[in-house]
Amino acid sequence: MRLDLSGVSVRLDDRPIVHEAGLRVDDGEFVALVGPNGCGKSTLMRTIYRALRPSAGLITVDGDDVHGLSWRESARRTAVVAQETPAELDFTVGEVVLMGRTPYRLEGQADAERCARALERVGLTDGADRVYATLSGGEKQRALIARALVQETRLLLLDEPTSHLDVRHQLEILHLVRELGVATLAVLHDLNQAAAFCDRLYVMSAGRVLAGGPPGQVLTPELISEVYGVRAVRRTQLVFERLEER
Repeated sequence: MRLDLSGVSVRLDDRPIVHEAGLRVDDGEFVALVGPNGCGKSTLMRTIYRALRPSAGLITVDGDDVHGLSWRESARRTAVVAQETPAELDFTVGEVVLMGRTPYRLEGQADAERCARALERVGLTDGADRVYATLSGGEKQRALIARALVQETRLLLLDEPTSHLDVRHQLEILHLVRELGVATLAVLHDLNQAAAFCDRLYVMSAGRVLAGGPPGQVLTPELISEVYGVRAVRRTQLVFERLEER
């Protein structure tokens, strides 16, 4: 599975938001999209998953224009965890996760087992019968990632997947995404996490993709200063690992 963007521009209320953006995500890659607030990251992501239409350019998945696919075919290829999460769904967590199987013919017990495995992977093993609206922000995020997992697609789009999560659960989710081995594009704010977990990253500023490549090549002090307006010093990163129960 491969995602390609070429010359993608987006206008909202007749204002240019994204300007001729280009990027790619190859099969099995974990790629980050980073940049300051308001630079167009989420607008570009929403255009990729068809919530918006580009005013120019082309977005393809395995060579097919995403805006030409049926909703069912699109959902079989791409799973999305959007930034705007539903807050008051009157469903159980298990029912929310099962929604990920909507593009397919439902298979009863087999789908129930898929949902149980997904909930286990995101750390909500005992949460299937809880009402989604009663979850904390972090638990809701993990439930939505479980919903994406049961879609069993080869492309995963994540818009700020670690928002509302504490440090431990941020790292666990990023480890999980990394281990999935599917093409993944994620909007991230933490540059250290992007550098630690992603194969490549793209930096956006003022609606344009300024740079792309391996984190060590892209995240230079000069570029960070230009984009974020802060001084940066490259140092050896402290890596946190989950402490197993003794």
